[in-house]
Amino acid sequence: MERAALGVILVILAACQRPVTTSYVYPRDLDHPDYVKRSKAVRDFLLIRDAEQMPGAFALLNDREAHIRVMAYDAIRQMSRDQRDFGYRPYLEEQTRRGIVKRWRAWYEAGQPQTAIAADGNNTGPEAGAVEPRPGAPKPGSSR
Repeated sequence: MERAALGVILVILAACQRPVTTSYVYPRDLDHPDYVKRSKAVRDFLLIRDAEQMPGAFALLNDREAHIRVMAYDAIRQMSRDQRDFGYRPYLEEQTRRGIVKRWRAWYEAGQPQTAIAADGNNTGPEAGAVEPRPGAPKPGSSR
């Protein structure tokens, strides 16, 4: 009896959830209001290692969804040769995160990444010791 009641509750809870969207377009969905689309776009950002999207990735460090902050942080750190993070941690309080992200973004915009990001724009150039994109990574602008 308890199992049946639990099953009914689970079915009701599942029906109350937001619908899952499956199509998205990278990189446009890096700032999409739907967290599922943002999550998939951040995953592609990490897989592709798309240095052109770095400015948008900084905004994701303050995303309201913790798992998106973690994935964006991981991607930016992996793409930076010197592993600089300015003390950022995805679980810090929002005000603290915002201050760190502001300093990190200012460093990026000041041109520091020219020594940290491969010159080919996609962080894939072997000449700079960059990390290659993962096999099977989607191409920028691809739709799913």
